[in-house]
Amino acid sequence: MQNYLQLEKEIEEINQINNVVDILSWDIAVNMPIGSAESRTNEISLLSSIIHSRLKSNKINDLINAADTETSQLNAWQSVNLQEIKRKVLYISCVSDDLQKRYITAATKSELVWREARKDNDFNKLKPYFQEVLDCVQELAGAKASLLNCTKYDALLDEYDPSRKTTDLKQIFTNLKTVLPDLTKQIVDKQKTEMVLPINEVPIEQQKLIGRKIMEVMGFDFTRGRIDDSTHPFCGGTAFDVRITNRYKTDDFISGIMGIVHETGHALYEQNLPANYKNQLVGKAKGMAIHESQSLLMEMQVGRSKEFCEFLSKLLNDEFGLKGQEYSADNLYKLNTRVRPSLIRVDADEVTYPMHVMLRFEIEELLINKKLTLNDIPDFWNKKMQEYLGVVPNANSEGCLQDIHWPSGSFGYFPAYTCGAIIASMLMKAAKESEVNIDADITMGNFNSINEFLNNKVRNFGSLKTTKDLIKDATGENKINTEIFLKYLKTKYLN
Repeated sequence: MQNYLQLEKEIEEINQINNVVDILSWDIAVNMPIGSAESRTNEISLLSSIIHSRLKSNKINDLINAADTETSQLNAWQSVNLQEIKRKVLYISCVSDDLQKRYITAATKSELVWREARKDNDFNKLKPYFQEVLDCVQELAGAKASLLNCTKYDALLDEYDPSRKTTDLKQIFTNLKTVLPDLTKQIVDKQKTEMVLPINEVPIEQQKLIGRKIMEVMGFDFTRGRIDDSTHPFCGGTAFDVRITNRYKTDDFISGIMGIVHETGHALYEQNLPANYKNQLVGKAKGMAIHESQSLLMEMQVGRSKEFCEFLSKLLNDEFGLKGQEYSADNLYKLNTRVRPSLIRVDADEVTYPMHVMLRFEIEELLINKKLTLNDIPDFWNKKMQEYLGVVPNANSEGCLQDIHWPSGSFGYFPAYTCGAIIASMLMKAAKESEVNIDADITMGNFNSINEFLNNKVRNFGSLKTTKDLIKDATGENKINTEIFLKYLKTKYLN
């Protein structure tokens, strides 16, 4: 298996270069002075071109062909890794060097401009840069769709949720759309009678200390990661060096805390991927639907539970001197489970959240198929917000400019949030059925049982299994089951 091992070495080197790109991208969002934008764009473009060229090289192709003759000597991890490498190289082969360079350059520039455009509420400032990104993505989608014999949007979905189809998503969203509007109304009506005490301003520095403590309790390893501030919360860096970012508001303590819990869910997935394969494709996370299931399980299933609120209340009282009635477990739970249609996706409750995703899914599918233009987005966005959530933004910064995904070229990502939320409910159901102490442990601030379940069922497998098999083996379900998600919501919010 000499040829396979040499192929592994080549892929490890390529992934090490990609790790550098990921850290540079993180730095853009956190530290980079604005005057360095052009230089950073060129640096990322060059390194990405090197990665692209090496993956398309005759050397890699020859090693793949030679490794194919050694399959009888490979173990299960190596066999899947070889298949993943072949899949990656096949996809790369349909993208020209020129298109790849144009896409990386356009996306890097666009993301930088987006930060200013969002702050200035100026969609027109972003538009020319956004258009370059969209043109490249449409080309990429067309090239990959021809290779896979699928629709352009399916080709983009495959990047973030392997094997997921547009038809799958439309069925999932149809199932949710028939229930969620009425369920939202019932919950809002029920919660009108509940007394909830608002939390007064909490200084941002204190919020950061609280957030860091929660990360430690959840199991985040600060020797292999860090947390910083950014415009848009995200988990980045590499599996060896996980970088979380968050944003805080002095008058919205819950938003900052739940941002921490969400991103730590992502980080724990990365930190617990199979150690021996982190620089191989088989050792990477299994797509963004699974990734979002890990973050949303921690945020929604755990972080917005009564048990977590009991732990949080005691932590705030004992270690941070926050002792008022507004910090009681009961009040924290009520604050954490407020349901109301709102403008900002990342601050949305878990009942209305799928409607935010549905809107974005519909828009980006139309954009990729050239049935909608960038000029149409603001009005179309506002119309869909009114239709799905009954609210309309007064400014584009609260509407079509709020997310980083499209300006940075991530089309096909958004559906992973709702698929992830449903998978999270399925995983938590299975976890509680197999680990009876989970609720009691969380109340005590002990995440060992939930982490052990997720390590054994999801995190430690990387990409060894298909998405379908991973879900099946972890939950017993053959597919994403909207009924489990809807039953969870009804039980939590109405009973």
